[in-house]
This record gives sequence, C-alpha cells and structure tokens, in this order.
Amino acid sequence: MKIELEIIEKDGFVVAVLGGVRTPETLVEAASRTTTFCSARGISRVLIDLRGMGGGLDTLETYEVAGHELPRQPNVRRFLRSAILDQPGNIERIRFFETVAVNRGLNVKIFDNEEQAVRWLKSD
Repeated sequence: MKIELEIIEKDGFVVAVLGGVRTPETLVEAASRTTTFCSARGISRVLIDLRGMGGGLDTLETYEVAGHELPRQPNVRRFLRSAILDQPGNIERIRFFETVAVNRGLNVKIFDNEEQAVRWLKSD
C-alpha cells in the first residue's frame, strides 16, 4: 500500500499528516519516516494526524504495531511525547493501541480534538 504522508515542522514540534489506507505497513512506514525527520532536526514531540486515513487494524495488528514494530524503530524512544489525532468514531477502537504503546515505554496519547492534542504536546 502507498502511504500519503506530509511532515511539517511547527512551533517546536512536528506534525505528520497521514492519508490513504490504515494498514500495519503504512503505519510503520510513516513512523520510520517521521522519526528520521525528527531525529535529523532534534525534535522530540510529534503530532500524528490520522484523520485522513481510511480502514483500520484488527486487535492483533494493533498489538503488533504498537507492541513490537514501533518500539523497534530507531530513535522512537527519544520522543518525549507523541499525540495521535483521529476521528471521534475511531478513538475507542485505538485506545488499545495507546495502552500497548504506553506499556512498551512510549509516551503516546490519543485525541480527537486537535487543540487538546497540541496543548498536551506542548505541556511539560
């Protein structure tokens, strides 16, 4: 699957806007490209905007991505905060992703409101 990804530096953090179909492969590719971008610039906070993506992961795929694939990404643990923004209808479904990622030592929080996500991302 082809990933649509736009990475923007904004106010001391990075915004990664994803489009296309949500699959394990597209999410891991986006994570890889985003961590490379952030590492090259010394930025440790990222807003990942999934609102433009269709599809979804099943429970096992979610566990594999959040519990195994993302923690293995080079430099992913350097992020102080990762805010994931999604449509309100997807929030409950991806709470499992947040739980698994946090249990693996990643500082991730799920939001359906961009203002709240940015506020959390910028807080100490």
